[in-house]
Amino acid sequence: MEIVVQGKGTEYFTPNEIIISINFYKKGNSYEEVLNSGLMSVQNFVNNILLPNGFSKEDMKTRSFVVREEQKYDNTTREYSFNGFSFSQLASIKFDYDKTKLASIMEQLSKMENAPQCHVAFGVEDEKECRRQILAKAYKDAELQAQAIAEASGKTLKQCAKIDFKPFTTSYVSQTTFEGDMMYAKAERAGASTTIMNTFTPEDIELSETLYCLWIAE
Repeated sequence: MEIVVQGKGTEYFTPNEIIISINFYKKGNSYEEVLNSGLMSVQNFVNNILLPNGFSKEDMKTRSFVVREEQKYDNTTREYSFNGFSFSQLASIKFDYDKTKLASIMEQLSKMENAPQCHVAFGVEDEKECRRQILAKAYKDAELQAQAIAEASGKTLKQCAKIDFKPFTTSYVSQTTFEGDMMYAKAERAGASTTIMNTFTPEDIELSETLYCLWIAE
């Protein structure tokens, strides 16, 4: 007898990692202007944020780097025309969950002139272990269902002959995030960053995956 069941595993994980995504963006009239101002913005971030908080410049990983000519569309002429150049560099830094360090970064960002846009998310460091726990739960759930069906049919559950599941699409980050605008308080509001961190706890990460199992019963 073949028994096909769908097992589901759900688990909650407390975030233990902070991921800060940084967007350095500059606009200007010439290639050299935006390149120089963009690189200066990156260097200022390294000097004023990374190094004072115990990071090295290698801790900031670049995702993309683009300097390009911009164009704008004229509705009257229905043509595109030159609209300067833009510099864009997307980067990220990751570190162990630390409220004090995050508060310090927020405080220093609030005091920077022309600070880059930042987005803060909270994740788990060991995604493989999280995946293992979720799949173990899903397998156990499938086994219990198959066992119940086998017993109801007067059969003995023998073995799981086949397992199938869709590729993982779950995001291993908390729904709690900080947008860049929260960091850009002026000097008179700078203390608010520390206050926020003293009363802030990110939401647990809910992860769920499904297994499709074929069991043999005799």
